[in-house]
Amino acid sequence: MAGHSRYNVSSEQAGIKNGVLKNKLGISDQKQIEDAETILLSDAYDFFLSKNRPGLGDFDVKFLFILHKYFLGTLYDWAGNIREVDMSKGGMMFASAKHMGSSMKYLDKVLKDSLPKNKDTKNTVASKIALIHNEFNAVHPFRDGNGRTIRLFIDLLIFSLGYKIINWNSTSKREYINACISGAVGKNKPMTDFILKRLKSNSKK
Repeated sequence: MAGHSRYNVSSEQAGIKNGVLKNKLGISDQKQIEDAETILLSDAYDFFLSKNRPGLGDFDVKFLFILHKYFLGTLYDWAGNIREVDMSKGGMMFASAKHMGSSMKYLDKVLKDSLPKNKDTKNTVASKIALIHNEFNAVHPFRDGNGRTIRLFIDLLIFSLGYKIINWNSTSKREYINACISGAVGKNKPMTDFILKRLKSNSKK
């Protein structure tokens, strides 16, 4: 898991203290932060999967914020809130912080228009999820934990449709990264292909 340095932010000191994201527990070691986040993410998966969605509400923008808050709320005051700093990565500038309100309205529309349904074929499910993933990634609404939050969201969504959660930590990490890069310029097929290969029906489907 990469630390905060994977992002370029509008201020080098934005939310950073002694080279580590400021946190509620006063942790000053990056490895300890990464370990804590790993444990918290695992707990988030256990908690929400145990709820056997549907049952917690809709898969909408509000739910994305609920997931992020549960995941990182133990560590960060900004968990579950829209970021207030501009960020970029690898030369790609994410949605401007000052336009985040309109960006989130757009993302909410994407979810409403593209959310997969039980009747959809596996190909259609993969295509819709790829679009949702890539549009979320372009907005990058949170200060950190964006990728993990959208992957948790997607896993809960496909689980509710009768699929197993996706093996994101496979040996083909480079394939996923390349799919993200393609998605950033509006090319959704690589992410669609990545997800389609990993959509596996569970015993209930």
